[in-house]
Amino acid sequence: MNGLICMNKKPRLQKSSISLAVKLRDDITMERSGNGRMTLFRAEEKFLDVPDSPLMEALMMSWMTEELIDRLAESSSHPEAVYFLCERMFSHGLLQAQISIDGQSLLSLYPTPDWRAWKEKMPASLQSLSPYACLRRVGKSILLEMPLSQRKCAFHDENCLVWLMEIVRECAAVSFEDEGRTAFYQALRLMDALVEGETDSAVWEFHDLLFFHNSSIGFHDDPIGATWRLKEKTPPAPLFKSCAGECISLPETNGQLMDKLNFSFAHVLAKRRSRRIPGNRPITLEELGALLDVSARVQEIQDDPFSPCLRSLRPSPSGGGLHSLEIYPLVRQCIGLAPGAWRYDPEQHRLESIAANETSLEAYLQSNPHFLIPGAGPPHIHLVLTSRFLRDAWKYEKIAFRLVLQDLGCFYQTFSLTATALGLASCILGTVDARRLGEMMKLDPILEPVIGEMTLSSS
Repeated sequence: MNGLICMNKKPRLQKSSISLAVKLRDDITMERSGNGRMTLFRAEEKFLDVPDSPLMEALMMSWMTEELIDRLAESSSHPEAVYFLCERMFSHGLLQAQISIDGQSLLSLYPTPDWRAWKEKMPASLQSLSPYACLRRVGKSILLEMPLSQRKCAFHDENCLVWLMEIVRECAAVSFEDEGRTAFYQALRLMDALVEGETDSAVWEFHDLLFFHNSSIGFHDDPIGATWRLKEKTPPAPLFKSCAGECISLPETNGQLMDKLNFSFAHVLAKRRSRRIPGNRPITLEELGALLDVSARVQEIQDDPFSPCLRSLRPSPSGGGLHSLEIYPLVRQCIGLAPGAWRYDPEQHRLESIAANETSLEAYLQSNPHFLIPGAGPPHIHLVLTSRFLRDAWKYEKIAFRLVLQDLGCFYQTFSLTATALGLASCILGTVDARRLGEMMKLDPILEPVIGEMTLSSS
């Protein structure tokens, strides 16, 4: 599409030449094995072994209409093998379809169903567009996708957007004026984007369902998991964030605090509660140090020759041992530690002073997230959790943020149980003012977003 899209532009109404063609999807590569076979790869992973056939060569190099495949079969000594191989490509979801009008690409659908599905009769009246349909730019096209649909549709012509708005505004009043428009409607039907009436779920909000869909296996066939998707594009994030500010070493855990940590695990589990009311005295540096020592300190660094990036072992589990979480104690009152913003260094067991916005920090520390609880004053410490997201995104595709949130949940439990054993009051906050905290601590939300927060006090 060139220039701006004019939504008032009328779609072409004149008789046009329309074609439907298929081709191997863009992320498919082939490798000949030399024994009359070839291997198909997706995302550099072996996917399927097939006969070395002129059909496969044609589907890799060009768009093939049903008529062209028929000609290819007629010229073959085994036409049934050509059709069988073509059906196999359809059934494995390896083909994409393209609708063209007068030689100009209108849209693409992938993975495409077979020819028969495209020829099914459309309903007499058009349905509504699903409220879960989502548009975004990919290259020079607009991609339509939606949760729980295994297909995606790329719009290459602005007429698609005009027709889409007609469905949104007019629903059943939309008519089938030409083959191009009908093919567009058919593509939407094939990806389940057309629904009867309003189908907004009373349970799932759009963003929750989209996140669930994209980060789960079974609802799409995109590459997912440990694909090392950024390996050839950018270096991995370091295992530890470097310290640039003044640092103070935390005391080692011993004495009475160590005795408290020797309670039975069952006892600590039974006693764990969210506690929001601070004690009569401020929390101490020794207590904070013991809490971080037992719940977050690095236990072992792993330099695996088979892994492109360093990993570590810590008390709380982390996907791939990547441990992207950073811990920022924002201190209002702590015996032995000055008020302000600090970051925990899990390798050296120390706190680094952070140059936060002082006015914003002071206002934040005086705020009380538990103001609805009788007797609950401002906590002694806000514990802010961030993620150096590149740690996970460098290795994992589709599930990077899911793993970050899983890491966060694991850390919450580890930290809460440790606080319980030490006799401290901790509480996880359900809503986090991530933008305010990120700006206050001068963090880039793309590189290191704020993802969680707890309150911590003596009890």
